[in-house]
Amino acid sequence: MFYIIEEESKLENLQRLSKLGLYVEVISSNDNYHPKLTSTVAVYIRPLKSKRGFIIPINHDEGLNVSKDRVSQLLLSCKEIYTFDKKELLYHFNIQAAIDISLLYSMTEYDRLQVNDNISTINYYYNKYSNFKNINKLIPLSKLFEKYEKKYQAIEKYIDIEIPDNFDFYNNTATNVFFLLEQSGLGIYYEPFKEMFKPKDPLYSIVDNTVLTSYNLYNVTSRPTNAYNSVNFAAIPKGRDFRSCFHPKGDVFLELDFDGYHLRLLCEQIDYPLSDESAHKQLAKQYFNKQEITDEEYNEAKQINFQAIYGKIPEKYAFLDVFEKIDGFIKSLWTEYETNGRVLAPISNKPFTTKLKDMHPQKLMNYVMQSLETSRNIIIIKDVLRYLKDKKTKLVLYTYDALLFDFYKEDGEETLKKLKEILESGGKYPTKLKYSKDLSL
Repeated sequence: MFYIIEEESKLENLQRLSKLGLYVEVISSNDNYHPKLTSTVAVYIRPLKSKRGFIIPINHDEGLNVSKDRVSQLLLSCKEIYTFDKKELLYHFNIQAAIDISLLYSMTEYDRLQVNDNISTINYYYNKYSNFKNINKLIPLSKLFEKYEKKYQAIEKYIDIEIPDNFDFYNNTATNVFFLLEQSGLGIYYEPFKEMFKPKDPLYSIVDNTVLTSYNLYNVTSRPTNAYNSVNFAAIPKGRDFRSCFHPKGDVFLELDFDGYHLRLLCEQIDYPLSDESAHKQLAKQYFNKQEITDEEYNEAKQINFQAIYGKIPEKYAFLDVFEKIDGFIKSLWTEYETNGRVLAPISNKPFTTKLKDMHPQKLMNYVMQSLETSRNIIIIKDVLRYLKDKKTKLVLYTYDALLFDFYKEDGEETLKKLKEILESGGKYPTKLKYSKDLSL
């Protein structure tokens, strides 16, 4: 069939046709499995100037398969490449130049790009053989081609979205950071984990008593969620029965938790100085006009701070310098938003525009702060991953204001000191250290 590319002469023709740009989708061995647990079955390619797409079999029972290296050569020769999910593409091909259409859409339309690519024949196979790891090798190439042709037709118009100036930070830096972060996984006790977390199917994300995570970047503020196979890793329940399902592959789980992270980020934006003492305690001393703060007063201060950051500044404390500055910051963001039609978040320059629905001053500030938190964390994680590259200790989980490491004692105390140094940025963002043989930190 003309759309199946197997011979070298046809590959050369497709390569010439794709020189100016193409859309690419990897067809893995099973769509339900975590991409780390899959192999490459075929690749769908649609040259941007072509009226139809093509499919290249790599490891399919029906095709005269082309080597993966040859397909990689073809992709790397292209000037411009678009894909639906760049992070997933990276599991099969290291194509750094690829443009993530889903990410582009979410950053400009503030919504998740969803398409209907259902094909009845493919649904039949998945309903009957969903657990078969190589199911896509059984599905006819013609039906796989039909699925991705349909998908491309649904998203073709989004290729023309103008790429914003800040896009590279998320498309390259963030995507690579979270791709690398997903590689280690978390050690688990298989049976207790399966009983407590009830994954849709353990085969989809568990291998060798290790469960894999998946970070979703397609959110309004770019703050990633982390859920896969019906397990939400960004909100693991606090209960002992849940936390004891995990174990380190090394000697201990080690968590570095930022102190009053959003409060410190906000205070840096408003130029309000904080020391390395607990941020919540520093403000509690002002609320209660005393130096020694009880546990009850500390918890009350945290509630006041959360209300000020995420809700409304309490009238009782509005006269304090910190809240006057926060109020001024909120008003200045809103003035800029109404005047210019957008506000740029610090570090990433992610724009928040008037396309956003139901926007108001406090909500805008929350969006900006979540984006700032995410951007700073992306840079930190990048530095952490680079530092740990040649060490046994691995970063295994990111949960907004904390990083979890699977720590090997042989890496030494110097490794811990360096990790704290990277996170704390010269003492501006102090961290608290916790460690445990499970996640009961």
